[in-house]
Amino acid sequence: MRSLVPDRVAPASALPTPDHHNLASALLSEATFQSCSPAELARFLPYVKERSLQPGEVLQQEERPAAEMFLILEGAFEIIEKDGQIITIQNGFLGEEAAIGLDRYGATIKASTPAKVLVMPAKAISKLAEQPALKSRLLASFGGRLNPDTNETGTRHHTASNKSKDSPRLFLGWLVALCAPLLLFWYFHASDSLPNTQALYLLCTLSSAISMWVFRLLPDFVPALFLVLSIILTGVAPPDIALGGFASDSFFMALSILGLSAVITFSGLSFRALLWLLQLGPAHKAWYNFSLFITGTALTPMVPTTNGRIAIVSPFMSDLLRAFKPADAKAEASRLAGSVVGGVSLLSAVFLSSKSVNFVIFGMLPFQEQFRFQWLYWLYAASLCGAILMALYFLGLWLLFRNKSNPSISKSLVLQQKRILGPITPPEWACMFGLGVLFASFLTTGLHGIEIPWVALAIVMSLLIFGFLGKKAFREKIDWSFLIFLGALIGVVRAMRYVELDDWLSQQISWLGTYMENEFNLFILVLAATIFVIRLALPINATVIIFATLLIPTAINIGVNPWVVGFIILLLAENFLWPYQASYYTMFVSLVGPQGRADDRKLVILNFLTFGFKLIAIYASIPFWQYLGLL
Repeated sequence: MRSLVPDRVAPASALPTPDHHNLASALLSEATFQSCSPAELARFLPYVKERSLQPGEVLQQEERPAAEMFLILEGAFEIIEKDGQIITIQNGFLGEEAAIGLDRYGATIKASTPAKVLVMPAKAISKLAEQPALKSRLLASFGGRLNPDTNETGTRHHTASNKSKDSPRLFLGWLVALCAPLLLFWYFHASDSLPNTQALYLLCTLSSAISMWVFRLLPDFVPALFLVLSIILTGVAPPDIALGGFASDSFFMALSILGLSAVITFSGLSFRALLWLLQLGPAHKAWYNFSLFITGTALTPMVPTTNGRIAIVSPFMSDLLRAFKPADAKAEASRLAGSVVGGVSLLSAVFLSSKSVNFVIFGMLPFQEQFRFQWLYWLYAASLCGAILMALYFLGLWLLFRNKSNPSISKSLVLQQKRILGPITPPEWACMFGLGVLFASFLTTGLHGIEIPWVALAIVMSLLIFGFLGKKAFREKIDWSFLIFLGALIGVVRAMRYVELDDWLSQQISWLGTYMENEFNLFILVLAATIFVIRLALPINATVIIFATLLIPTAINIGVNPWVVGFIILLLAENFLWPYQASYYTMFVSLVGPQGRADDRKLVILNFLTFGFKLIAIYASIPFWQYLGLL
């Protein structure tokens, strides 16, 4: 098998007494190398050496050939810029020019204290940096030093601080993941309150997987696969139930939308649409955010899956960030992420056709209420709540993500970019035709009777047959880890029904009916708190179905309008704090990558505030619902 590293590079293992253990530990502990496989790092290790420096000793000289890159292990270094400015750095990389294709060093660097560094030859590290993720991080490290606005020094300190904070989190997370199933097994095995032994096994493995998701121990799809494997091996459910999600309509719908989204992205259609929006509105960040939000909102009644909408809108955000200056992109990325996610998800309960689970609620209504709450009246009854929610969400975006950046893309630049793009290409026409067919099929489902997932799959098949979606793009541009996560999660929900764990959960919240009958305002608050807790463990659709199964019949029996109860459940269940709670947010993180800054803690705060915004919007809508005769 051919080595990853060129043969001409002299391995440092030839030097006297290298401490490979320390070298390996240093490489493995550096977060930047986490995108490399163990095999790649193992091949790279022989070419790494350690070097000690005394105060004042020069590490690299400006304009000398960039022969090596360095990782600081100990001590501090002074970077002497061309203008005489001196920057002191105590951790991170130096000499990144050697890895990113530059011939010479851009600055002189010398040790200001006794110091140690890892030395990585240019040809070895540049070969390793052919990985896009690693090269992107090294470019960001190098670019951050060139651009003081990015405050790269501060970023490095922040990274080091995060690493030190991660260890307790990982330890606590794995401890909880191991202990939670044991405690649940001990408690419920003795009480014998669960429907059967299989339900107990599933509850225990589910608690372990939830711990992995909450503490971010593994990529999201790994705990989901762990659940499916555990279900099969422990005999909780047969394989056709556990793996049923991979043959479901939702799986193929997601696959088809992702395929169509891939063509939209690499054909340039998303970039062309972005240029059209930029030309239409003012060159201001408020317009950029509004454009993303309103695009997602416009798709909400037409694309009946949030995953589908996020796959279509996310490429617009990526193109927009690439058009900004790096410092502006870093400052504004989180707000743009909030605009995208809010645009595609905030009004999911307001439109009957925005999600398949909305039709589940619709189907649970009595016949006369179904006749009343057709598409337009559903929208009318939910409109005030949606309008208030949108206003509060925009206020939250403005308050949380205020910054002094002023990203601006000149109209003349936009015009020149459109000129370079030229006329619309055949792949773009194919995408627009596919989108047109998809939207038309949404609106005419009652006429043609074909389920939407198969229409979407037929569109992607056409793109494959006519060569607009090639083999390489099909393999690389579609987020297969998300599809595995989605398919596994659907299988887990089916297994819960198989062992009657969903019925048991419904019984645990039966006391909510008492609040609904006697104190409706208090019922909303208690319902919100209960859904918030349940959503830590269950996906959106399962939560909706469990609560609706219990509460809608109760509402009918006690004379409360069942649509109001169903709408409140839909609205509150849509919320999430962490990515694992919403598959569409997991997809968004995957699509926009690190530049989207989807891990910004302010976004978690925004998610939490949105839950409060929804409560305010619900309470504010009660007089309107009373006016309509619903309460």
